[in-house]
Amino acid sequence: MVKLILMTLLCWLVRTDQATLKIVVRHIQADKGSIVVEIYNSETGFLKKPVASETQKASSGTMEFSFNIPAGLYAVAVYQDLNGNKKLDAGLFHIPKEPFGFSNNYRPSFSAPDYKDCVIAVIGQTTSIIVLK
Repeated sequence: MVKLILMTLLCWLVRTDQATLKIVVRHIQADKGSIVVEIYNSETGFLKKPVASETQKASSGTMEFSFNIPAGLYAVAVYQDLNGNKKLDAGLFHIPKEPFGFSNNYRPSFSAPDYKDCVIAVIGQTTSIIVLK
């Protein structure tokens, strides 16, 4: 909670109207399906309603995505849609069957992550590296 408050204050102190968030996705299975990047700006909408998203064909082992968004706090979710059904497939106990990752490279143990686990401050030009698992 303290981390979230400090990041909010930091965003407020150096606030600019627009920011660029560059997402670098690593450990992609090249030439298999698509990479989906989703950006969230609230706890209530996290993993439900992204404020921005982009999908690209998985063309190499590392890919970059760029978003022009208002400065602020965001969480990022990424997955590789191997079979093209436009969703993250999950198996028993909702464990993902397809590669996935979150900002802060947060690795949930037995449940989906919380917004606060993945939140990053986006100010000016910010880069987040996400390694798919």
